[in-house]
Amino acid sequence: MLRQRPRLSRRQRGVSLVEALVALGVMAFGMLAVVGMQSTLRSNGDLARQRAEAVRIAQDAIEEWRGFTVMNTSVGRTAYADIVSQASVQVAGVNATYVLKRQVNSPATVANTVAPQRRTVVVDVEWQDRSGLTQNVRLPSMIVGLDPAVTASTVLAANPDSTVQPLARQRSIPSTAVVLSGGRSGYVPPGQTDPTRVAWVFNNLTGVITLCTTTGTTSQDLQVAGTAPVCGTDKALLLSGAIRYTPDDPSISANVANPSGNGFPTVGLVLKQTLPDATTQDRNCFQTLVVDTQIGYYCAVPLVGAATTWTGRLVFGLPLSVALSTADFTSGPFKVCRYQAAATYTNVSAATVSQNFLIIKAGTGSAPGYTCPTATTPRTWAHQPV
Repeated sequence: MLRQRPRLSRRQRGVSLVEALVALGVMAFGMLAVVGMQSTLRSNGDLARQRAEAVRIAQDAIEEWRGFTVMNTSVGRTAYADIVSQASVQVAGVNATYVLKRQVNSPATVANTVAPQRRTVVVDVEWQDRSGLTQNVRLPSMIVGLDPAVTASTVLAANPDSTVQPLARQRSIPSTAVVLSGGRSGYVPPGQTDPTRVAWVFNNLTGVITLCTTTGTTSQDLQVAGTAPVCGTDKALLLSGAIRYTPDDPSISANVANPSGNGFPTVGLVLKQTLPDATTQDRNCFQTLVVDTQIGYYCAVPLVGAATTWTGRLVFGLPLSVALSTADFTSGPFKVCRYQAAATYTNVSAATVSQNFLIIKAGTGSAPGYTCPTATTPRTWAHQPV
């Protein structure tokens, strides 16, 4: 008799439909999170790029103003006078269109003071990002009205610190001075014709001058053994600047900031130094040749005895014919204006540079004549006559 074999139970294997759906759901949520993160990263990266471009546009607008080359409006040139508020303009960017707004504010004048020669500028750049939101970048700045054509700053006072230039010497030392040994620089002032000339040897750190002589004709000769400077112990401090000339009406700002014209008069310049005993000693100053309606001048003011400071005043005279009165309106004599407020130097203890002057005609023969303008940029003060 045959016996029936029992059935073997079969184990269930595989994944149920419900488990598969749950797994797909979890994966779908994870993919949505990844997609959202990628979208956020792309949006933030896009906004960062737009913001960087907006900053560049704002900086370009400010630098365009800051790069003025003349003070008053001139065709084809950027002028300080053109720095004014302007209407909004559109600027096409890489992935956005920007709206550039430029606003200029002149600082308020304090009563009984000179109007500030500066302007506050505010540049706004607006655009819409990919989500339609308005974004904005604002850059404020300040632009000072210093005429670029003036060789030396006409409003900066002398600074007695020991700041040095790239040649490792004090900034008051003339740029054409030659390097000597021992931390010194040598300079032969211009305009000398005598066989034995005055030479100045500067201390590169302090700018103090040792008064010397040389048989050389140029500063380069001081580096040659046969014409090396012969120095004593007398010390001096430098006083230097530029003298400019305008034959036209000085009340026009351009004729003060950027004078032009021929006929530069011959100028006699003397420093009247007040000595410790209250007497006055004349010190001659050296002048360069006329270049572009201006000359440079250099004065070495001796430190008398044990004194470490000096006091005095620059005086213009023959062969320059200076008007005897501020009311003079004739066409022959001249008047002298200065770009710095101080007329007299008192207890000066360091080199003094950028002391600049402007020579104007007394007039054209008709009243009231010319006067040193005080409402121009930069302004001036009457120096002679007063």
